[in-house]
Amino acid sequence: MADPWNANIHYDARLAGHVPPEAGRVLDVGCGDGFLAARLARAADAPSRHVVALDVDAPVLARASERFPDAAVEWCHGDVLTHPFEPASFDAVVSNATLHHLPDTAAALRRLGSLVRPGGVLAIVGFTRFERRDLHWAAAAFVSLGVANRVRRKWEHTAPLHWPPPLTYRELSASVRPTLPGARLSRLLMGRYLLVWQAPGSLG
Repeated sequence: MADPWNANIHYDARLAGHVPPEAGRVLDVGCGDGFLAARLARAADAPSRHVVALDVDAPVLARASERFPDAAVEWCHGDVLTHPFEPASFDAVVSNATLHHLPDTAAALRRLGSLVRPGGVLAIVGFTRFERRDLHWAAAAFVSLGVANRVRRKWEHTAPLHWPPPLTYRELSASVRPTLPGARLSRLLMGRYLLVWQAPGSLG
């Protein structure tokens, strides 16, 4: 398929839009099939950008590097919670559909936030578990995702699945507030959420 589509790939553009053009060093956590990392590396407004794409799954990482052989991406095998990245070593950290794979959400958020330089950005798209109060959101997600998958002909990714997500949206919000003060958390149409946080200070 020349131009694969699924909801994760769809929201890659949303994440990329939160990465400042001046961000020279960017980390994609849980890069999976590599679409977001390649998009970030090829950004026309950041020709000297260095993208590190990290994934704990070696086979899927190998497939990503084979899919984008010409992208200026450093494909890195490892677990973000234990990989020896220096603190505050990235201008932006992004992650799509990965946070719910990690065993301790609060610890993962602290770790991701610690990797962002002052003034830099952390942007995450992820899933939460629906609860009764989310009925309207769940219904909208079911319909919108079903229609999009049918119309766009959903491409199945090769990364492992982890379901259901451990936290509800309410629980995630309660975890985010003390961990990443000032972070913005919002619901997205196709059953995802968007979290955006800027590290205190200035990028430069």
